[in-house]
Amino acid sequence: MKNKKYLSPFLAVSIFVCVLLLDLLTKEFIIKNHIPNVGDSIKIMPGFINFVYVKNTGAAWGMLAGRPIFLIVISLVVMGLLLTYYILRQKKLGSKCSVLFGISVGLIAGGCIGNMIDRIFLGYVRDFINFEFIKFPVFNFADIALTIGTIIMLVYFVFFFNKEEKLLKGGGQDER
Repeated sequence: MKNKKYLSPFLAVSIFVCVLLLDLLTKEFIIKNHIPNVGDSIKIMPGFINFVYVKNTGAAWGMLAGRPIFLIVISLVVMGLLLTYYILRQKKLGSKCSVLFGISVGLIAGGCIGNMIDRIFLGYVRDFINFEFIKFPVFNFADIALTIGTIIMLVYFVFFFNKEEKLLKGGGQDER
């Protein structure tokens, strides 16, 4: 599949904006209107999923709890490195850069910034989605985007990165 020159960056930015808005708006709407106090919950699909308001002062599974400044700095460094690499990759490959990579960058950036905004302005991340049928930490849409974006990025590096490099070096032809 041939990519248009700006398809990957356009997708990355569009996905970033959508994820960020979805994350911030759902946190604000659901928590403010339905579960305003920590520990409040509402059943969405009994026995499967509910919304319960949790203040997460750490990262995934509460790791590094109570260290918001450290988590903000780490988020900024990771975002800086990811965006720099993406821009350099885009310049290097142009229209040959995989759309998957752009999608993964948009998802990761949107999720990271969504949670970072909570950390900066509140000192914690607002989590509210809870699976009742398994023992799993409460999460939010930013966490979903981060997880899916990371999986897509792994798929990109495992299956598509080398193909792009070969296209760049050989113009799409085998060099024998």
